[in-house]
Amino acid sequence: MGKRERESDKKKQVIVSVALSLLMILSVFGVMIGSFGNNEMRYGKFKFEVQNNQYVTKINNQEMAFYFLPIQTDYINLSSSVTNKLKESYMIMTTFDPSDALNIQIMEVVRFDLAQTLGKVVVPGVLNQSADYAEVPIVTCANATLQTPVIVLTMSDNTSIEEVDNCIYFKARGTEFLRLRDRLLYSYYGVIQDAQ
Repeated sequence: MGKRERESDKKKQVIVSVALSLLMILSVFGVMIGSFGNNEMRYGKFKFEVQNNQYVTKINNQEMAFYFLPIQTDYINLSSSVTNKLKESYMIMTTFDPSDALNIQIMEVVRFDLAQTLGKVVVPGVLNQSADYAEVPIVTCANATLQTPVIVLTMSDNTSIEEVDNCIYFKARGTEFLRLRDRLLYSYYGVIQDAQ
């Protein structure tokens, strides 16, 4: 192989190396730019970012995490009287049927989240006696008052939030309970404005 052929091969190697390097650098920038565009969403004045598979926004200068975006929950009817009742209460009780084995884990997540995010004392209860919940008090709608409303998590094929006197029913199945949790919190904190 002559000197010219070796120089020609080196030039080709340099050109291929530079082209591959540029391609890799540009693809990294493309991924970064694409992820910035997909990572941020807006709903009204609220900006949402994806963090740990949840949608996070700042409410009252505090980060709050949601499982669904507001637009994925705002079709669920919720009267402002429900959120006003919760805001004006001294304490909130949550309850569910402990024999509902299919939904029990997700219901516990919802109860825990509400206790952490509502800024009120949230007392857990169960609708009927259970060996697994022997230490947890029985709480039904008979315990509900204006100052202490009861949120009842109950299994249903139709996802809804319904109010009967001072009892608020979360009717859902599976992860739809998380959608109801988000819908309530979006209204509670003014992200979604509800009709009277």
